[in-house]
Amino acid sequence: MISQFVEAAEQGRPVFLTDVRHAVKDSRGFQVEGVLVLPDATSVKRFVIPIPELSPLTDQERELIFSYVLAEIYNHLATLGGYSLTLYYDRGKARLDDLIAEVVEQFQLDRSRGDRTEHGRIINMLDRMNDALHPDVPSDERRFTITRADLDEKRPERPSVSFRASPNDTFQAVTEGLDSTIICGLDVGGTDIKGVLSVGGNLLALNEFDWNPASYGEVEQIIDPILTIARLLRARAALERAGEDGALERADLIAQVIAALRADSTVEQMERAATSVELALGERMVSFDAIGLCFPDVVVRSRIVGGEVPKTLGMRRNPRRDFEEQFGALTALDTRLLALCREGGVVMNTNDGPMAAFTAAVEMARSQTPELCRNGVFAHTLGTDLGTGLVLADGSIPEIPLEVYNLILDLGSNSARDFAPEDLRSLRNTNTGIAGTPQKLASQAAAFRLADAAFVDARPDLIEEIERRGFIVEEGARLMRLVPESPVDQRKPYLAHLMELAETVDEAAEVFRTIGEYMAVVYAETEHLLETGLKQRFLFGRLVKSARCFELMREGASRRESVELVAADSEMAYTPLMKALDADPHYTVAQFGQAIGAIYFANLGLRNPDRAGVRG
Repeated sequence: MISQFVEAAEQGRPVFLTDVRHAVKDSRGFQVEGVLVLPDATSVKRFVIPIPELSPLTDQERELIFSYVLAEIYNHLATLGGYSLTLYYDRGKARLDDLIAEVVEQFQLDRSRGDRTEHGRIINMLDRMNDALHPDVPSDERRFTITRADLDEKRPERPSVSFRASPNDTFQAVTEGLDSTIICGLDVGGTDIKGVLSVGGNLLALNEFDWNPASYGEVEQIIDPILTIARLLRARAALERAGEDGALERADLIAQVIAALRADSTVEQMERAATSVELALGERMVSFDAIGLCFPDVVVRSRIVGGEVPKTLGMRRNPRRDFEEQFGALTALDTRLLALCREGGVVMNTNDGPMAAFTAAVEMARSQTPELCRNGVFAHTLGTDLGTGLVLADGSIPEIPLEVYNLILDLGSNSARDFAPEDLRSLRNTNTGIAGTPQKLASQAAAFRLADAAFVDARPDLIEEIERRGFIVEEGARLMRLVPESPVDQRKPYLAHLMELAETVDEAAEVFRTIGEYMAVVYAETEHLLETGLKQRFLFGRLVKSARCFELMREGASRRESVELVAADSEMAYTPLMKALDADPHYTVAQFGQAIGAIYFANLGLRNPDRAGVRG
């Protein structure tokens, strides 16, 4: 049984965790029972890890079992977070005890945050999350712990977590009451920031700003563009509300702001335009009623608390500044944005994945098929990474990390494990260095990796064209294959080229089928961990902009699971603001849908004071 997986891995084929789990579930070996106390420090998730006999095994077979057990525990932590974990098993079995001890050691609990690597990095995120949720608990008591216990030890009597809720009218209600409001929606991504402005319930302005936060060593390089875009949109709102006083001056200022809203504007140009309006209007300058945004990190109660994502890679590598201090400034982004809101205003921040789920739920609630959101919505954003979000039927977002892009899904594909994480051929996560995660299976990077593997042998002519156009270069002593990010960022153009090829080239089409197959694996793993009962997965992002590519992904998914993939495209435009976006001649629902959702999310905070958010 295990030998078949080892053989597949050595041949360079994927070995999915879900398949290994299914193969060993009825084995007569051992069982490890896990009791994970969730970040709320109250509820628990109970799970069982079946383990086959550990003797006799080859070194490769034992290594695969070790990887399987490590992945089972790691995936629970990356998805659910945790306050503590207890592992119950027969500690009298020496081989089993040694295996579990070796697995626990991978989490590096005895190291400092700055010294942890790979699997240990998840502990940093858990500790920061616990700091945010339990500030009144002494710091040494809120550090995440893993305890090993004998099978006969008593389990804690705690309620089991559930990711199901009773439906209410939240998704319909957040689209109402916008007539007298000024709300900004921001979608902060890995390659761009998208901003939208709603004044009186009308879509007034859209802005797209390209950036590369993973390369920034200074936190100000991340914070300043976000604040400046918000200020620029506030300036546009203020000019709209200023009336006809000083009409010529107002027209000139509007022209400046509109020019600064262009996608090729710099932060300095946007800053100058915003400042010009602020100085000209003085006391007539208006403030937002609310700001909604999504940020690609773990977000709890509108505060960015993870710090272990690719977007903070540059800050972590900067030896001149303390990372924890820099990250603390990023955590305070919600307070900085609140300064742009009126007294009593609100800032509502969440991860980009939950924002995608919330956006889909709001649109579906106004559609001809509202039953699609009746039990909640599970969504993914397929872009630079794989974002993931879950919103329950009552409109709430579970306070868990749900870092699905970090999950370990593929225990095989050995030939792709030796490359450096930055190499497009690599299966290793560029953030953690761990191999087999969705970042390299179901995202932009996955498309680059799969295309290179498919074209090198079968279509060298395509490789030659791709290299000639500068989409791929080889650099360094190890001749890493890279998609350049400077001086020109080729990631978006190259993905667009691959999507165009998929229309007519079989090898390119198979790239997107394979991504769809991997999305089915993501579905199976997340449902194993969360038990939501939701069969649909709503997909946002650049990879679903093409109807052909989306259909290819659906074909691929059907190879493995009966999951229903739903594209968040123009067919998901039912609310007034989303319809206005769909009618825009320059921008699409697939591009700006989450930014529109951020406006409704902000309105949720205005209408419901009990919802988590930062208030003035």
